[in-house]
Amino acid sequence: MQHDGCPCGALSLLTPFGASYYAKSKSLCPTHYQLLMDRGWRRSGTLFYLPDASRSCCPHYTIRLPVAEFKPSRDQRQALHRWNRYVLGDKYGEEMKRRHPKSKAEKKQQNNAFDLMTNVHESEAQTKDSDLKPEHVFTVTLEPDTYTNEKFALFSNYQRHVHHETDADITREGFKRFLCGSTLHRHADATDGKPLGSYHQCYRLDDRLVAMGVLDLLPHAVSGAYFLYHSDFEKWSFGKLSALREAALALEQGYEFYYMGYYIHGCKKMRYKGDYKPQYVLDYHSGEWDVMDDEMRAFMDRRKYASMSMERRREVKAVDSRPTHDVLTGEANGNLHPADDKSPLPNHQQPNAAAETDDIIHHPTALAAYHSKLSLLALGMPGVLTPAQLHATVDLDTMRLCLGGGGRAGSDVHEMREIASWDSGSEMDRGSIKGQVAEFAAAVGPEVAGRVVLDFGR
Repeated sequence: MQHDGCPCGALSLLTPFGASYYAKSKSLCPTHYQLLMDRGWRRSGTLFYLPDASRSCCPHYTIRLPVAEFKPSRDQRQALHRWNRYVLGDKYGEEMKRRHPKSKAEKKQQNNAFDLMTNVHESEAQTKDSDLKPEHVFTVTLEPDTYTNEKFALFSNYQRHVHHETDADITREGFKRFLCGSTLHRHADATDGKPLGSYHQCYRLDDRLVAMGVLDLLPHAVSGAYFLYHSDFEKWSFGKLSALREAALALEQGYEFYYMGYYIHGCKKMRYKGDYKPQYVLDYHSGEWDVMDDEMRAFMDRRKYASMSMERRREVKAVDSRPTHDVLTGEANGNLHPADDKSPLPNHQQPNAAAETDDIIHHPTALAAYHSKLSLLALGMPGVLTPAQLHATVDLDTMRLCLGGGGRAGSDVHEMREIASWDSGSEMDRGSIKGQVAEFAAAVGPEVAGRVVLDFGR
């Protein structure tokens, strides 16, 4: 089965658990993963998941950086300059100044206008003068996400020194499962030829692998899945260096956006992602992207779960339900007397911004929602279609199911309506095939639901 030059995806349906909905991929087109990410999904190896942001103890927000608008901060620029000086060496720098002196105007322009592309590539193994050699040879290459012993050695060092794991925790199979052999298909974009799929961006200093980024390259995004570096180089701020280089890759190759993974406002270690500006945060209810400015951060401080569209809806609802008073008598129009009108609750006592349905109010935590046995369609999980939206956009009867072969060409693939027990179930019943398929379609959205082959394998 072929679709736009890329095999159609095959996804295994997994039971919702905790504060996320999971699906396991056997084969997926980067275009489909782009659609999933823009609904709030992320992947870890072959596992794809959509967190329940409204019930999580620490909501995970999808953010993205439009790279054409990116303005690196002073400390980000300094980290890059420090690394470039280290790689090139002092002698190289002094000799370059002597051979290619800059005028005062050029120096002023250089100080005032930071060019990301020029500075990112400055330390790479290329020079204006063939006889002038830098102190170190630094190269960065984009390679398939395949396993090598060199990559595993770097992974082992990183896990020990950064995550304090033991030998028992670090295995080749775990590394392969986590960071190698993604099910996203690698191929060239049909429009402009840029690479799509999963890759390793390998940083080598004097032929030694010192750092590696695990990247998903999608039609409109460079998505950073993981980054690791050797402990010998921890003082060089490789977190900043990698972010700048990945943003530069998105700018240079025309991917348009850089996705740094989930932003978790309640976690101080994750807030650094907001330092790469301007970031935009996905509203899981409206599908819109809101700028993550000081107002948005203050909103996230006030609300356990922040959705601008839901907040606007709450404000309209509050205005519509507020009693109006007769100008002459001061009596309330309706049954409520002015003396009985209550002031708004303090922000920390306000109901959850997503609590617009009885189901969310009755099942406020992830554990309560899970034990309720209700369908995602009834629970109102952010990013999931409502029953009305599902009926309007997805034909469940024609969705495809694999009964063997994992969705590959020649396997036993059928439309849902061909299944004998299809009409005996309900869309709202998680125990039925129809109910599970309805949940899946509502979680992945109409475009993906209509193109992938679904199976119930584990």
